[in-house]
Amino acid sequence: MRSYDVIIIGAGHNGLVTAAYLARAGKKVVVLERRGIPGGTLVTEEFGGFKADALQSGSLRSDIVRALKLANYGLNFQAASVNSPFISLLPETSRLVIDADPVKAGESIKRFSAKDASRWPEFLAFMEKAASFLDAAYRTPMPRLPRPDSLTEGIPLAQLGFKLRAMGRKDMLNIIRSLPMTAVEFVEEWFESQELRAAVASLGIHGVTQGVMSAGTAFNLIHNWLNRGGISHRHIGMAGQVTGALAAAAKSSGVEIRLDADVAKINVEKAKAKSEPAASQPPRAARRWHAPLACGRSRRGFLRPHPARPGPPRAALSTRRA
Repeated sequence: MRSYDVIIIGAGHNGLVTAAYLARAGKKVVVLERRGIPGGTLVTEEFGGFKADALQSGSLRSDIVRALKLANYGLNFQAASVNSPFISLLPETSRLVIDADPVKAGESIKRFSAKDASRWPEFLAFMEKAASFLDAAYRTPMPRLPRPDSLTEGIPLAQLGFKLRAMGRKDMLNIIRSLPMTAVEFVEEWFESQELRAAVASLGIHGVTQGVMSAGTAFNLIHNWLNRGGISHRHIGMAGQVTGALAAAAKSSGVEIRLDADVAKINVEKAKAKSEPAASQPPRAARRWHAPLACGRSRRGFLRPHPARPGPPRAALSTRRA
């Protein structure tokens, strides 16, 4: 049985980023991937002689690209500094083209509503503030719960609150009330034309299995706006290039990536995780892995056989200590 500080189940882009950061922090990390290639949904595969991104195309937060020095591993992030226009196809060969240039975007929007065109710059300014707040929230380390080690752990959270307050009362309230809204409610407060409403609301359901009338899709709209740097998608290369750079960066930091390593279940003994190989693997390929912490998506139900016990969230506490 091999021992590690952290076992990460799944070599998707999130798993690879997590592994690279943990390894850079001095942890011994192994990533177990069921398939023969890393990447999860962020992969480029060949179909009948053609190469295409299987599900998602290449895009990463710029701070991750810089922190992991992915340019050293073949990822050219600078090539994606300018967004392409967002094109919404409409009936009868018509279309709405929302350019990254506010003036050009206003000219296109004006064909459907002069009022919406005049509000577009105000909307962009609000989205910039809302996205910057989400970005700050994502970067803020939260205090350890339920009992912080010290009062200083709450300082970053307090600074986030001050940042929100500094935006002014109007923007502060609008950002807070927007997060739980539906995408429909959100765009209806800004625009009158159905064409523009539909185009902007589409960001609220990108990457989720929800409709535009689902609660919280306004948050997802702002989240996707942040990741894209605007309304249109920022493409930085084929998905396989992103995954390849992430895998190379992780390996260079000491991460061990095991492919064709399907995990059947996770056994938890004395607050330590032990992964069990799938029965479908040949005996020689089957291995057992041991670590104080195992990370992975719960979709496959690794932990279902283990009922929850009363008491503090030990898994969350262990995550903080790792």
